Amino acid sequence: MPIKKAAAVFSVPYSTLHDSVSGKIQLECTRSGPETLLLITGRGADFSPKGKEDKKLSLQWFYSFMKRWPELKVQKPRSLEIMRAKATSEETVNTYFNELETILNKYNLKNSPQSIYNIDEKGIVENHKPPSVVSSCFEVPVAVTLGKSNTRTVIGCGNALGVAIPPYFVFKGQRMRQEFLSGCTAGTAGTVSETGWSNSEIFQMYLSDPDLSTFNFTKYAPPASSEQPILILYDGHKSHINISLIQWARETNIIIFVLPAHTSHVLQPMDVGCFGPFETIYNGMKYTYLREHATSGIDRYSLCEIACKAYCSAVTPVNLQASFRKTGIYPFNRSVLKP
Repeated sequence: MPIKKAAAVFSVPYSTLHDSVSGKIQLECTRSGPETLLLITGRGADFSPKGKEDKKLSLQWFYSFMKRWPELKVQKPRSLEIMRAKATSEETVNTYFNELETILNKYNLKNSPQSIYNIDEKGIVENHKPPSVVSSCFEVPVAVTLGKSNTRTVIGCGNALGVAIPPYFVFKGQRMRQEFLSGCTAGTAGTVSETGWSNSEIFQMYLSDPDLSTFNFTKYAPPASSEQPILILYDGHKSHINISLIQWARETNIIIFVLPAHTSHVLQPMDVGCFGPFETIYNGMKYTYLREHATSGIDRYSLCEIACKAYCSAVTPVNLQASFRKTGIYPFNRSVLKP
């Protein structure tokens, strides 16, 4: 069979067959190149025209390689903090799933998605990141943005069944004003702190405030009992752990499960599948709002309305169910995070 025909029939590059037939490359040589191996493992290959001194790669080689492998593409790696990378070791993840499985079996929760909740926090600001636009190649477009803005916090929660609890906002200030919640969705509430971030007092109030006329977790979650307790998973930030909160959980048949440190990006459902879409939608809504209200801009009185719309669009039943499934919590599946 001619080399060209063989290359077409068996989908082998002509140059590869030609080099083998001509003796330039020995037939016994079956070892793939280091760059190809890296790409096959899914880790990607760092390409530079300069390359190493003993292995220089040309742009022509690179373009030919990419042409032969259309399923590959050049993309920017997602950044991952070194502490998060170290924390998600196989040993840490296995220990976590062992403890989680013990809890689920002990309290018969493997088939009770309505009783498995995740609580997470997200910092939000008034300013936005301008989107990409089409413009002339001879000038750089300008997008109007706000100045430096303060950080607020939104506390989000949902269960493995796909039921979301209304958002809870923490504004920066000394006194809570109802105007901060202008335009919010039903059930939304909030409070203030000196920094705009949550703290141990606010987090406990969010979970266990006995005054049911105000917002709290137990107002929207189903009643917990000794026969059907509620499992709450959240990260181990110092503001989330205190003695009084643990005592309250014991008295109300609520199981508090703290995730391993620096693993929220792979183990926390809200972080994995809901707050990513929330941030994208929220940023787009801010951009649209700013274009429609160019004279007034976005302030602390309009922020809640925008954030609530984004929250309702992102923390949906589909996203919540997918989040718990992707993190291996429900249905329980410890193999979802294995490479």
